[in-house]
Amino acid sequence: MNSALPYASGPLHLGHIAGSYLGADIFVRFNRLLGNEVLFICGSDEYGTPITIKADKEKVDPSVIAERYHKEHEATFKGLDIEFDIFSRTTYPEHARIAGEIFLDLYNKGFLKEDTMDSAYCNTCARYLPDRYVEGTCPNCGFEKARGDQCDICGKILDPKDLVRPVCAISGDTPEFRRTKHLFLLLDRLQPELLKWFDGKDNWRQNVRAFTRNFIGNGLKPRPVTRDLEWGVPVPVIGYEKKRIYVWFEALIGYVSASIIFSKEKGDPDYWKKFWQDKSVPAYYFLGKDNITFHSVIWPSILIAHSSLNLPYDIPANEYLVLSGKKFSRSRSVGFVVDEALKNYDKDYIRYYLSTILPESGDAEFSFDELVEKTNSELISKYGNLVHRLSSFASARSLSVKRPATLDELSTGAMEKCRKTVDDWKNLLEAVEIKKALRKILDLIQYTNAFFNESRPWDLIKTDSEKANEKIWVIGFLTAWATVTIFPYVPSSARKIWKTLGFPGGVENGLTTLQGKDFAFTPVKSDPPFKPIEVSEAPAGPHLVVGEIGEVKDHPNAEKLLLLGVDIGTRKIRLVAGLRMHYDPSDLVGRKIVVVENLKHSRIRGEESQGMLLAADDGDHVRYLTVKDSIPVGAEVKIGNDAYGDSGEISIEELQGFGIRISERNGSQIAISSRDGREETLTVNGSGVFPEKPVKVDSPVR
Repeated sequence: MNSALPYASGPLHLGHIAGSYLGADIFVRFNRLLGNEVLFICGSDEYGTPITIKADKEKVDPSVIAERYHKEHEATFKGLDIEFDIFSRTTYPEHARIAGEIFLDLYNKGFLKEDTMDSAYCNTCARYLPDRYVEGTCPNCGFEKARGDQCDICGKILDPKDLVRPVCAISGDTPEFRRTKHLFLLLDRLQPELLKWFDGKDNWRQNVRAFTRNFIGNGLKPRPVTRDLEWGVPVPVIGYEKKRIYVWFEALIGYVSASIIFSKEKGDPDYWKKFWQDKSVPAYYFLGKDNITFHSVIWPSILIAHSSLNLPYDIPANEYLVLSGKKFSRSRSVGFVVDEALKNYDKDYIRYYLSTILPESGDAEFSFDELVEKTNSELISKYGNLVHRLSSFASARSLSVKRPATLDELSTGAMEKCRKTVDDWKNLLEAVEIKKALRKILDLIQYTNAFFNESRPWDLIKTDSEKANEKIWVIGFLTAWATVTIFPYVPSSARKIWKTLGFPGGVENGLTTLQGKDFAFTPVKSDPPFKPIEVSEAPAGPHLVVGEIGEVKDHPNAEKLLLLGVDIGTRKIRLVAGLRMHYDPSDLVGRKIVVVENLKHSRIRGEESQGMLLAADDGDHVRYLTVKDSIPVGAEVKIGNDAYGDSGEISIEELQGFGIRISERNGSQIAISSRDGREETLTVNGSGVFPEKPVKVDSPVR
């Protein structure tokens, strides 16, 4: 099982999880329940140009960015119980060695040929530009911020010279195109064999088949596999010492290199071969739809040319997770960062909700309100309530529930219902229908609750303890099946519930246990397994208004502070601000700023401050936040949909809880707030709030 390697260039958002990782983890856990041996692979793609772009902006070596986000991604996956056998790195020397060997194998076989191409060159930056360093309008759909390798909106594979009005992402200047020598993968030569292989893929999802068929149907052309870069895997061909293997080629080989590295760490160097060379072992690739072409066309072409490794068996690519109709995108600051969501919601609540909306056949709309509603009404109200009813009833009577000698017609019907539902669940998951399989589990849970009510064991136990035992055993048996089948979705909760209900063994071995003849259990008294998500009133928040600086004086007792007289529309106030080292006082007069009008008053070095202005601090510069000139003084600034006009005074600590920082959207900097797992934009009269001069992206606002 392989999940797409995420770029180590920024935090993971919930769209990444829904697209490539949660479904894969569920599918792996399901297969292990069945007793299948699985090798689950992922890792950081550390040579992608998003990393070098971020490094250029921060003026650090790309390795600093890669190291930072590789560690962060590891922690994020762990926080969501997504457990790979190995989370590898493409910067490992072993990966470079294996990628180089496969590259050289294709070169020696004649599948890589030298040719020339037009490469974008920025005179301002004095260098050739990788594809993602070039932005412009997509010629296919008209999206104005398409990149030179692929359009985020329509998914079309692009070349920088295809873009309309291309510009350098760093300098903003128009690049020129120069002829340069590169090696090309001869996809056209591989097309007949690729088509022969693809025609047998009836098990693929319709969207993947259609996307692949359309791409191949347009005719494959040679594709460059080298680039004029310093950051990347070296090209093992004489004359190409200053070039690097193009990331889309070498990153795909990361699945193989990670398998080999894992096998060596396991102490069985040949272990990987059973997954990559045994033709009876299916290879699955979980990814988002923007990655389909690379895995259904280019990666199979590489494997066909190499000829010694298994081709993909299935590519269950998901569509997009969207927010207000826009695709979750880390680079475009659309969506919610996983780590922020985990601060506010239990990991199994997030896993459960995302499982109910996985975009398996179409884009799925994400909503925190729906997360709360579905979690409370389904996972907690139905499943959690069933578990608590069973454990409370049995533990209060110190029952040790054993398999009855006989079952009446109602109990037999319940067992048959369970068997049929579990068969459906198994068939759906084998077909990677993860969302539909979850619905079958909910059906079983709902049926078990109804059987509990109809059986009335609380009455039976007063007159017929043997019959009561029968009913409680059937309820327990059905609940055990519900717990085993829901385990891949909410593993931590399922483990606790299995133990609470006193089921034998562990839930990971539950299928074997339930298929035995002597299933018995002894529940223990416990609290309900889940806590409902409380929906509370909005907390006190900052009342933000547009102010205009009318007067600036030096602070009499602090050389770094200024005293500002500010008009906020309803009245004039005085602020103490640490801007003396960053602005000439005369440059501040007449400037519009954003004021926290309801911050508790304080005395700073003997002078009263009646609020606070918002400013971004990137460590080198402090830049006050401002608005368009047309915005009137006194206008309220909203965070998302909230203006907090009458929320009372707030403290500095409460203000910091809103996590205001600088993001970048559509090439412009804008202030956003990260709170309750949400990212919301600061706006006034429909316009954004922004720093007076650009600062580093992600700079905090204080």
